[in-house]
Amino acid sequence: MAEEANRGGDWEGSPLQMGSGLDPYGIVEIAIEFDTGDEEVIVPKLREEFGSYELMQAATYLDSLSHQLRIHRK
Repeated sequence: MAEEANRGGDWEGSPLQMGSGLDPYGIVEIAIEFDTGDEEVIVPKLREEFGSYELMQAATYLDSLSHQLRIHRK
């Protein structure tokens, strides 16, 4: 019975755990330092450390930011 529940999409965790070896627990801030010396720090809004949804949102922001930087460097 427990095996059937696991196949039903009841997986808990983070994409960071899927083969990357990164531990997503305990991340309290994400710091980005630009070539210009500017820095941006992303912190979780609702608790002391990031949850999986907030990490996904941060990853989406970083993807968008890196895309914009590639466009401006051309």
